[in-house]
Amino acid sequence: MDERQNSPILQELVKCIKLESKGGILSCLERLKDDSRCYKQFVKDGGLDVLVNLLRYFHNTKALNMTLSILANACMNSDAREKVRGSRIASYVVSIVKYIKLSSSIVCRACRLIGNLSECDWHAKSLCEAGAIQALINLLQLNTYVYTYLMAIRAIRIIWSTYEGSREEILESRVIFRITYILVSTKKKSEKSDKKYMELIETCLKAICTFLATLDPRVGEQLRGEKDIQGYKSIVQCCDMNNKVAIRCLYNLCQIAEYRPILGNFGAIESFIALIKDRLELSKETLVSLCLFCREAVNRAKIKMASGLELMLSLLKDTKNEKYHPMLLHALAQFVYDDPSITIMVKNGLLDVLIVRLKKMVTEDVSNERTNVSKKRENDSPPSKQTELKYNKTNLGRFSSDYYRDDWSPGSATSVSSSPPSTPPLPFYDSIETDESGEDNYSPVCSDAEMMDTEDEPEAKVESLKSCKSITIDTEEFQNEGKETKSSNVCEYANVWTLVLLSRLSHSNDPIDRLADPATIEALSAYIRHAKNPRASRILTRIIRNGAYLMPLLKQGFVFEAETLYGSEQYTRQLCVLAETGGAVGELTSILLRGEEAHKLIIAVSIPFVIKSRYILKSLLNNHGGLQLIFHVLSDQQHVLHENAICSICRLANTLEIQPEIIEKCQITDTASTDFPRVYDNHPKLATVTFELDDGTTVDACRQTLCQKSDAFSAMLEGYFSESGKKRVKLRNTSKEALNTLLLAANGATFENRTIESLLDAVLLADKFLMADISDILTESSISQLNYKNFSKAWNWAKANSCHELKSSCVKRFLTAPMTKPEKVQAFKDFSTTESFQEFLDEIRKIINSVLCQR
Repeated sequence: MDERQNSPILQELVKCIKLESKGGILSCLERLKDDSRCYKQFVKDGGLDVLVNLLRYFHNTKALNMTLSILANACMNSDAREKVRGSRIASYVVSIVKYIKLSSSIVCRACRLIGNLSECDWHAKSLCEAGAIQALINLLQLNTYVYTYLMAIRAIRIIWSTYEGSREEILESRVIFRITYILVSTKKKSEKSDKKYMELIETCLKAICTFLATLDPRVGEQLRGEKDIQGYKSIVQCCDMNNKVAIRCLYNLCQIAEYRPILGNFGAIESFIALIKDRLELSKETLVSLCLFCREAVNRAKIKMASGLELMLSLLKDTKNEKYHPMLLHALAQFVYDDPSITIMVKNGLLDVLIVRLKKMVTEDVSNERTNVSKKRENDSPPSKQTELKYNKTNLGRFSSDYYRDDWSPGSATSVSSSPPSTPPLPFYDSIETDESGEDNYSPVCSDAEMMDTEDEPEAKVESLKSCKSITIDTEEFQNEGKETKSSNVCEYANVWTLVLLSRLSHSNDPIDRLADPATIEALSAYIRHAKNPRASRILTRIIRNGAYLMPLLKQGFVFEAETLYGSEQYTRQLCVLAETGGAVGELTSILLRGEEAHKLIIAVSIPFVIKSRYILKSLLNNHGGLQLIFHVLSDQQHVLHENAICSICRLANTLEIQPEIIEKCQITDTASTDFPRVYDNHPKLATVTFELDDGTTVDACRQTLCQKSDAFSAMLEGYFSESGKKRVKLRNTSKEALNTLLLAANGATFENRTIESLLDAVLLADKFLMADISDILTESSISQLNYKNFSKAWNWAKANSCHELKSSCVKRFLTAPMTKPEKVQAFKDFSTTESFQEFLDEIRKIINSVLCQR
């Protein structure tokens, strides 16, 4: 060593050690401590090894004290810790701590050195192997100097954090129990506001917080303290003083389910509520802890009594706290079986929160569709998981939603597990800012599978959350998936609990104020329309089933909205069941007779959608003026209900089972005699004939084909008439389109693309010229081509040509033909543009009344 030492002070120190010169050693150490340049050169030349060897000199306490101070300062730096790696520093410093005859200051510095060394895992391991933990534990059992306690506790904390192999020894030694005792006793002394006591409290809390980070129930058990669970009390008291470390301790402790009821008994809930109310900035730890307390029935009662529900709802209304909204919704969902709590939440704006959430869910769904990132059904729970969900719900019980053993009971010291839980507790709450995708948080206290009815849907679809996958997944799987689907799962959490809370409100037998208001129904309907979520559909169905909501739903025109929704048939079916009860019919009658004008109109237009009984329809529409109100809306094209009234009158016609007449032919009254003699003479046989029409246009036709298809043309062109044998023949009262259509039909050519008027005109021509077979073909084709695009044209043609059966048939076909709402509206508007629109309405009224008034 002498050969490689170039530093003068290093050489001098080595020489003094050889000569055992106490004064020389002290002089060198003082220079190292006071002169930074000298110290740096000393370290650079490898002098730390010399200082390590000085730790053996117990008889020179001053030198030992100074050496410990220098080494402790040096080992704050990782380079210095690396330089002394492989030395015997661990065994030397542990020996100092064990040697109880040394002064408190020396032991205190030794503990500080242990703590600084332990920042590296290899030193922490060496210290543990040298017996550092037991030495520190023995030290904490003594009545010693406050700063010695402080450094010893700090050293244990750092060893625990750095070297996992130390944790079992620390737990089994019950040193955490001793640290808790020191915290409790120091807390009593701290009333004097002595700085050293405040520092010791802070050190104890830091250590406790670190121990609790593993969520090992054995840590919580030792934190109880000697008697009356003073350890928990002291932590809660520190929280009351807004001590951030204490808050973090309590936050970690709250994640061990077994201890939450105990903490609730010692004022932790009230403390967190006060901290949140007095906040300048919302703390994650306080809010998450309050949400965790919602998992036990006994703590839910305390939260309710301490106005915690009102507080959580106020936070949900604040968009600044949006990242916390999923867990707040989850927390409120734990109260779904408590009617008084539901009442409190409703009074304090729960519905406003849910409406905002539903609107946001629609926005998210539309956004996903636009960016093509929506993974439909990806998170559906498979049937095999559904059974597991129900099984776990039964075995976990109702007292708390995340106990790991079903034999646990509050206050039972023997029920604490001897090893950490197999599944990570509360990953969603614990990692809300870093990993918000936890899924084993799905609480059986208010399991969505239980809250949602399974009727009308296969079980596999019922369990599909468009949300959470399963409440039972492996830790590794959870961690891997959580990193990949962080943001989507946060949205799923919020969506699931929004629907759970809304579902609970829909289950209430007593009417919930504003549940059937337009704001709520419109938001829910919009979500159903975009997401097609069967759970949301069942919520709406339950609202519809409640008779108390029938009139509010009808007055806001929900029946028209229901027609556009996923699952519209079940909504209409439920409305019909309620609307045809005696009380509902009475209310409908009362509105038609004495209600506000706006309500009268909307109820009248809604009646055909919700009433199937002809007797009730006759009473409401005929006897009490409902039909007159519908026609009032139909005649006013600017009325807001005009399009719905069109669908209403068509629905009424279908309910009344109105059927269009079967039209075989459109016959005219002035048909010429059919007794045309078939004459075969010696006139020259021309191949074609040219027909000259009234407007001067001409149409060429095959003479032979016409004579074969028609006795009238045969007599005209080949008999004794003046037209016989002529190349050009005049035809009166015939249009070119009609004649061309007739000729196409006679030649067997395609004529489906002809206008409805030309087809109908061709039917008349076929009858006129005695072309029975062609008339049948054209009649069938014209009737089959009637649709929303040409109903009005056919009706006007029938009116102009006095074809009364066709005219009536067009109206009935318009009323009963299967068409979409836009098609019905378009067809009706085509009628309304004609001069005979009022006659069209009168004909509808006549057809409806003729059936409605039948007994």
